[in-house]
Amino acid sequence: MTNVRQKQRKHIAEDILTPKQEAFCRYYVDTGNASEAYRMAYNTERMKPESIWSNASQLLSNTKVTLRVEEIRREYAEASKIERQKVERVLMDIVSADPSELYVYDEKTGKYRMKSPCQMPRRVRNALKTIKNNRGVVSYEFNGKTEAARLLGAWNGWNAPTQIDIGGKAKQELMIGFDDEG
Repeated sequence: MTNVRQKQRKHIAEDILTPKQEAFCRYYVDTGNASEAYRMAYNTERMKPESIWSNASQLLSNTKVTLRVEEIRREYAEASKIERQKVERVLMDIVSADPSELYVYDEKTGKYRMKSPCQMPRRVRNALKTIKNNRGVVSYEFNGKTEAARLLGAWNGWNAPTQIDIGGKAKQELMIGFDDEG
């Protein structure tokens, strides 16, 4: 029910705004600069910078415009969340990549041979950085596991703080250890 209401509100906001106001809202969310958004949405060839700033400011003080800007921000945030989840999945594929999945045992020859990319699961293909074919000799290179792990750690707050701030006016003491005297 909430999703239906949000869609209805969105349509109402779009119907209330003029096409130029709608464009201004989208440009404002994209640039973060009201004057620039105004220049992009309206014809400002003969306007002074002060007039552009004033008109942009007036638009932002319009409740309908402000509501639409917030709706667009929520749309972008939701889309960004979905994209981030996809990127995190690929990073996890890189971290968990197993080189043994690049080979298959050939029962006819009794030897291992390289799989073609179409024989590999998607998670393995996601982890590949390059595929080279040098006169029939295929080689694969994985993306860096360490860098992928660092990115995942940073995005998810797994990194430990590198500096502890114990500042203040009073002299403070930081005791580290297991000494019972203290």
